[in-house]
Amino acid sequence: MTTIAPGYEALPIYRVASGLVISIERIVREFSRYHKYQFGARLRQTALEVLLLVGRAYRRGADRGPVLVELCEHVEELKLLVNVGKEVEAFASFKQYAQVMEQVVSLARQAEGWRKATQRLRPTLPSGGREPL
Repeated sequence: MTTIAPGYEALPIYRVASGLVISIERIVREFSRYHKYQFGARLRQTALEVLLLVGRAYRRGADRGPVLVELCEHVEELKLLVNVGKEVEAFASFKQYAQVMEQVVSLARQAEGWRKATQRLRPTLPSGGREPL
């Protein structure tokens, strides 16, 4: 029996976001109890939300602009969380931090590129971008 995968699974941004969710799940397991339940839960939740936003943006088609803005905001939030995790020494090693941050930066670049490409495809209005009164 074969199943047809949704189109978003072929997107590079989906693969990076999915890999990030898996990495964060594994890394948070190694957090100390102090960091695992508060900070780790927030990190996991934000990464999962990013993955869900990728799927939502794909399904929206031409109307994906607002979802991509939200996606970019969540990726920036994820960057902040990962940096805070480094500062409070939640990660077991610098290598773990670097691995996660590399994935987050890749995700940020792809999300921003997707957002900009979507903006370029939207037709501009002849009145300088403003709706007529």
